[in-house]
Amino acid sequence: MDLDERKQKILQAIIQDYITSAEPVGSRTIARKYDLGVSAATIRNEMFDLEMMGYLEQPHTSAGRIPSIKGYRFYVDCLLQPAKITSDEKRFVEAWFEDKMSDVDQIFQSTAQGLARITHNVTLVMTSQQTSSKLKYIRFLPLDHRRAIMIVVTDTGQIENCIYAKPDGVDVDDLNVVAEKLTRCLAGVPLSEINMDVLEKFRGTVVDDLDLYRTAFRSLHKAFRKKQQLYKGGTMELLNKPEFKDVDKAKSLFTMLEEQDVVANLLHDEGEKGNRPVTVRIGEETKLSPINDCSIIEATFTANDMVLGKIAVLGPTRMEYAKIISLLDFMKQHVTNILEHYHDDK
Repeated sequence: MDLDERKQKILQAIIQDYITSAEPVGSRTIARKYDLGVSAATIRNEMFDLEMMGYLEQPHTSAGRIPSIKGYRFYVDCLLQPAKITSDEKRFVEAWFEDKMSDVDQIFQSTAQGLARITHNVTLVMTSQQTSSKLKYIRFLPLDHRRAIMIVVTDTGQIENCIYAKPDGVDVDDLNVVAEKLTRCLAGVPLSEINMDVLEKFRGTVVDDLDLYRTAFRSLHKAFRKKQQLYKGGTMELLNKPEFKDVDKAKSLFTMLEEQDVVANLLHDEGEKGNRPVTVRIGEETKLSPINDCSIIEATFTANDMVLGKIAVLGPTRMEYAKIISLLDFMKQHVTNILEHYHDDK
């Protein structure tokens, strides 16, 4: 640690003030608003040293300073104090989910929307299809005279669906006979073990019509192929941030958020464990140029020892780290409890 106690206090004061004001911070502001026991001149000298050491930056010709990525990183790693979740915030979270638990998709979407409401930043929830999930049942629903919808439900409440082109002369009742037989053969089998070779073994048991069966196979395989689902909330909140008044910058960020593969890679971490604490990536640590001026705070959520995905808050580097970290951790625990009870009821 290369900062003495006084420099740490000054850096902390600058970051806290900049988070609130979004304006470069000067030495007189720190001397007036924070009781550090030193003069504005001393603070100015210390700020110059902090700039030379890479913890502060001086934008344009402003007399004030703003934190650098290095400064934010030191703040998050060494100076941050946990923020308490208020009773009102807890009640909001609990009430938010009361009527939003009809299925797993709704729980995840509500998580993204609810957290965005509290943090006023973009919230991302990414779920992944668990290889340990097991097939519960298959069903067909009519769509029109040429197509049906294949519904695949797992034991964790996950629902996948795809459009099925009906062969000539086949109606939905015929398809549901096939679905019932497939369900009897495959119920309780992990999704990771259901492939074309396994399906081929059951053809004689399910139906004599080879074309009908192979078409059902392809649709079933297509339904399983969807590996990830992304839920977003609060995208428009960014337009209220001074950092995104620049139209080109905002457009670049919004375009990135619409690219699911890019966002999935942003949240993907091969080494992530379900019990890992909340993590913070700041600015260029995200390794994506559209969000070089942003930070992302994320956590992994689980249910019954299964890792189900990621929950993250994306906002400007000038975000309220302490508050958002505490809210994210609370939301993570709340969603985990909901999912565990949901799965227990299945």
